[in-house]
Amino acid sequence: MTARERLLAALSHRESDRLPVDLGGTSTTTITQKAYTALRSHLGFPPVTPRILSLTAGSIRPDDDVLEHFRVDSRGVKPGASGGFKASIGKDGEYETYFDEWGIGSRRPIDSGLYFDQFFNPLKGKDEAFIRGYPFPRGDDPGRIVGLREECLRLRAAGYPVILSQSIGTGILHGGTALFGFEDYFCRLLLESELIDEVSERILQGKLSFWGMVLDEIGDLLDVVTEADDLGTQRGPFLGVEDYRRRIKPFQARLFSFIKSRAPHIKIFYHSCGSVIDFIPDLIEIGIDALNPVQLSALGMDPAFLKREYGRDLCFWGGGVDTQDVLPHGTPSAVRAEVHRRLSVWMKGGGYIFSTVHNIQADVPPENVVALFAAVDDFR
Repeated sequence: MTARERLLAALSHRESDRLPVDLGGTSTTTITQKAYTALRSHLGFPPVTPRILSLTAGSIRPDDDVLEHFRVDSRGVKPGASGGFKASIGKDGEYETYFDEWGIGSRRPIDSGLYFDQFFNPLKGKDEAFIRGYPFPRGDDPGRIVGLREECLRLRAAGYPVILSQSIGTGILHGGTALFGFEDYFCRLLLESELIDEVSERILQGKLSFWGMVLDEIGDLLDVVTEADDLGTQRGPFLGVEDYRRRIKPFQARLFSFIKSRAPHIKIFYHSCGSVIDFIPDLIEIGIDALNPVQLSALGMDPAFLKREYGRDLCFWGGGVDTQDVLPHGTPSAVRAEVHRRLSVWMKGGGYIFSTVHNIQADVPPENVVALFAAVDDFR
């Protein structure tokens, strides 16, 4: 099988010639810059200028030499920003800061920071007039698709699947929390629900215009598209199921339906960290094909239960090794044992694509990265 055939087989719940593996195909299944620099040095590969996937998360797109070394099947393409926008990092005292195209401000400590955290939410505490008049970025700005078709054609010719590695902004829920801040957003969700619905509608319209343009340009070449909206915390959901069904699910349903109507062959990769066990039936109902990152350490996210209950309807993309404890703190032999334990459950009957639980973080030793791919090879 080619890498594309292998990955599409998993998404269609068929077993393939060997386990399909992802590293860097999406912005939530990759590796952070510090860990990547250490890994390249450990492998004896020359230093490179990392290609940034997410400035906030410090994640990068791995280079071909690393992907070929570990026999990675996935390849992603990244949309650009709107033509007139470029994020620039400034300094404010002890912090590096930047503002994105939504006007959301993030910062990280200059000396020790690994990630950017939000410090400015433009709609926090604002009145209805300000909120309704606040400018949102244009989803269908042509700058977002410059060069994408050529890159897709190159990957398709080489036998790789083509994955659009991220969408515009975040999701309906977390687009709202980023604009308002968590406390303000969730209070308004209950007390000013019609206003929050208006904001959600504007987020959705931006996404629909983005996807309409993208699918017109490269829909015939895409195999997988990605959307992300964290619904869970470590210990449970961000909001109750009924609130989700009233306030978030209808917008997600319209978004996924639009994508499928324009490109029925495309598979939808949906990312949500945390405990999302309560939402899985709803997510299946509205059309997602693959769930990521399958956070093993979150409440109720047991691989055997997930595979048994939902393996006929969902492809699980991730969950290959715990990245909170085992991967950064375990020995290489412990990492290898953890991967073996997880794959013995996930691989049965197909419907699984290997990736770590979210990105490989900065504190992961390169020896452990090598060990996890050695363990994957045991199953190939």
